Amino acid sequence: MRREKYRMRYCHYWDYTTDRNPRRSKSKKYSVSKFMINLYRTITSEDGELNENDDRFHPKHKISLGHIQQPVEGSDVIMSFVNRARKVPHLRHERDRTFYFDFNGEVTAGDNVVTAELRLYKQKARKWKNHDFQIQISMIRQGMDPEDKVLESEVNMTVQADHVGWLTLNVTRAADMWIRNPESNLGLYMRIIFINRGKEVDPGKFGIVGRRGSADKQPFMIGFFQSDQNAKVRNRRSALQQMHKESQTYEEEPYEKYTELSRNKRRASRWPCQRKMLYVKFRDLGWKNWIIAPDGFSAFYCDGECSFPLGSHMNATNHAIVQTLVHLMDPGEAPSPGCAPTKLSAQSVLYFDDKSNVVLQKFPKMIVKACGCH
Repeated sequence: MRREKYRMRYCHYWDYTTDRNPRRSKSKKYSVSKFMINLYRTITSEDGELNENDDRFHPKHKISLGHIQQPVEGSDVIMSFVNRARKVPHLRHERDRTFYFDFNGEVTAGDNVVTAELRLYKQKARKWKNHDFQIQISMIRQGMDPEDKVLESEVNMTVQADHVGWLTLNVTRAADMWIRNPESNLGLYMRIIFINRGKEVDPGKFGIVGRRGSADKQPFMIGFFQSDQNAKVRNRRSALQQMHKESQTYEEEPYEKYTELSRNKRRASRWPCQRKMLYVKFRDLGWKNWIIAPDGFSAFYCDGECSFPLGSHMNATNHAIVQTLVHLMDPGEAPSPGCAPTKLSAQSVLYFDDKSNVVLQKFPKMIVKACGCH
């Protein structure tokens, strides 16, 4: 019971829910999942650890997936969106010409779009060979009449009929508008124009894979975001305050009991302040169904005594040194310094969100790199 309570609190701190149960085995075969797994493996180490101390992704080299350079630099959340046009009444009848990517609840107004990309897979056209065609992507906007919809050009791309592979179209302006004004998100509309003849052709005949096509070639959208860090701090501070409040209400295991045990453990320590191994398995937290990678990570922790004299290997602060001297002269005036992290690094996690979209997020200050006396 106690373990489950703390697991739920930890989920709240990370802004995760504990009732997620996406169809992981089925979802991983889709195009968007494969793309995100490939991206994760490219920009992180095997265990997902990132060496930078800040909150953003900073790849060591240029990343090319599908022959398109990724705008990873400067983003801290990379989120995928599945096309849900068939669930939207005004889009469901336009077969394979419409796209709808649901931002509700996944992206907030404070988030900044670095880049957003619509990805389409094109097979070889049934005919036309080397002729050029133009793919036109437009935002669907509300007209004067409630039933009236108008098209506003977003991006165009010229492609030959015999081209085969993934196509990437920049839809950053549309994504930015949808974040700032969610009600404006009525979806995207695609037209394929035979340039020489000036006429529209069916996307399927041109080779664009639609909803009935292979699962690993379905269209999707990728968004690179700089999240609202202030909102995250507020949420986590609120979560921590709630955790502290709840911990004081437990009758069976009072907060003071664990505090006293912790103090006794520190007193019993006979080794100097140092970093110790702690491997966190997501399976043990009950998150195996929605975290794709990694399986776990080396979080480490700090433990040991900060007793006089404080050697250079203890990374003691000037304040800790003074506090130690005060404690030696009068233990009742101040406690001895504590062993705590002095350097932390980030951890990247690839996971399914509540809507089975795949998200790659960088969580700062998750791994202890060094310990010291504070």
